[in-house]
Amino acid sequence: MQENEKSAGKSQKKSWFQGLQSEFRKIIWTDRNTLIKQTIAVVVITIILAVLISVMDAGILEGINLLMK
Repeated sequence: MQENEKSAGKSQKKSWFQGLQSEFRKIIWTDRNTLIKQTIAVVVITIILAVLISVMDAGILEGINLLMK
């Protein structure tokens, strides 16, 4: 009985990996130029948002300091 369970477990794992492999074959990878452009866009937007949040934080902090005086 245990042998049947072990072999069933192995076949399920094998089947799962085969399914995973077939799904990976369906992936359409972007070309290098598109990947570079999208990466640059993400980095630039991240930097802009970081600066914007920092400026807002400093402004709010100064406003609170003015109210506390």
